[in-house]
Amino acid sequence: MTSSALWSITAMKHTNTVTRYPGTASELANEIGDLYYDALANHLYLLAQKMASDSATDASRGRGKLAAELLACSQHLAQAAQHIDTAWRICEPFVDPVRKAAKP
Repeated sequence: MTSSALWSITAMKHTNTVTRYPGTASELANEIGDLYYDALANHLYLLAQKMASDSATDASRGRGKLAAELLACSQHLAQAAQHIDTAWRICEPFVDPVRKAAKP
C-alpha cells in the first residue's frame, strides 16, 4: 500500500476554524493571550498532549515524518507552557486573588 493510500483510508477530522468560537482566528489568539498565565500554561500543556497523541496515532499508521514533526511540536508547546508557567510565578504575587477569582 502506498503512503498516499494510507492518507485516504482514514477520514480527517481537522477543520479550518474552531467551530464553537464565533470570532476570527486573530481574536481567538488575542483572547487566549489575555488569559492569566497559569490558565494559558494549562491550555498549552493540553495542546501539547493533543499533539503528542496525534503523533502517536500517525506513527502507528506508518506516517513517520508527520509523527516526528507532531512530536517536536508537542515538545515545543510543552516548553512554551513551562515558560508561561514561570512568567505566572513571577507575577502571581502581584495578582489580586479576589479579582482573579471573579473573572470567568
